[in-house]
Amino acid sequence: MQDLDPLETVAASELVSSSLLAALIPALVNRGVLTQQDANEIYENALMMLEMQQGADPAVQRVYENARELIEAHLRPE
Repeated sequence: MQDLDPLETVAASELVSSSLLAALIPALVNRGVLTQQDANEIYENALMMLEMQQGADPAVQRVYENARELIEAHLRPE
């Protein structure tokens, strides 16, 4: 693995975590471990956690808005 600066390392770690969770929740639903309602509750709790963490710093508002949009996409009926 190449040397990354600290910011790139954090970003890579976040991408890995996000990708794994994005794959895990639907897989658990497909296998019957979670119901779709359970999955929706997980996404709704994630939205609530984002809202609690975002604060009022305008420099990061776009990042939080994009994160919310990505989670909300999972809550929309297909």
